Amino acid sequence: MRRLEGIMALTYTPLKEDYSLNEDAVRREIDWVIQRGATGIWPGGYAGQWPELDEEVRKRHLKVCIDHAKDKVFCAAGCHATNTLQTIRLANYAEEIGYDCAWISPTVPRKATEDEIYEHHGWVLDHTTIPIALYDSSPAGSYMSPELIARIVEMNERIIAMKAIVGDIVHIASLYHLGVDKKISILGVEWNMLPHLTLGAPGAMGGSDWIPAMRATYEAFKTGNMNRAWELQKAIAAQSSLLIPRTASSATGSKIDHSGVGYLKARFSLMSGIDMGPPMPPYRPASEAEVEKAKKGIQSLEALITKST
Repeated sequence: MRRLEGIMALTYTPLKEDYSLNEDAVRREIDWVIQRGATGIWPGGYAGQWPELDEEVRKRHLKVCIDHAKDKVFCAAGCHATNTLQTIRLANYAEEIGYDCAWISPTVPRKATEDEIYEHHGWVLDHTTIPIALYDSSPAGSYMSPELIARIVEMNERIIAMKAIVGDIVHIASLYHLGVDKKISILGVEWNMLPHLTLGAPGAMGGSDWIPAMRATYEAFKTGNMNRAWELQKAIAAQSSLLIPRTASSATGSKIDHSGVGYLKARFSLMSGIDMGPPMPPYRPASEAEVEKAKKGIQSLEALITKST
């Protein structure tokens, strides 16, 4: 089994004001995360707005990323889609241009049954030859139980890793109880990385803007400084803009007042100085209040990262 260690970046999709791909910003984002310790890039995720982008734009984005990052870090191509055949096309394209693996999820937005999710992964495995990384759930509401994940992992040794976003501690612990971690690399995300690391995960992944804080958390964990690791983890979870809508969506009387994507782009632009451009319509750019919120959050995390250990 190839273990994918370290902190990896779920990169965004920089756009120009006319919504065309900003290829220079794509390269600059990759350089920025690598300089801050990212051991891999995972373009084409949900926060990268794959559901809103045309397939040709997605392919061009993947091509610019691999041309810039190949042989520097691990490269996983986001090949999620609304149907299985598009996932297969994207995965085969990813192999053709040199990606280390194709990263796939259950199809969205229509929620499939467990048998349909299982068969979706079987179709992809039967019609591709590239190594595969799983996505255990998605912000659009698709969920795979630990038992279903274990079944899928048994399908084929080409499955090498999984992005694990579910925050429920029973779900997390069940993955390790079922031995999924013995067959693939389980990689938590910014808000649940420390529970996964504690249970044996070799690394984690998060949006480009989270890489500095996640690296600090990872290094604290690896050196046994658990007080600092948990202090950083709690601060990260409190600021995660994707965690908040996901939690709100299941709480009675709550509402989601932003998509998260405009906020994330603004947050990364503030941190890096790279203009990430607007989110794809219908999602709105960050408001002035959200920009101020991002600035305060960045300042507090930077202070925590530089705080003496």
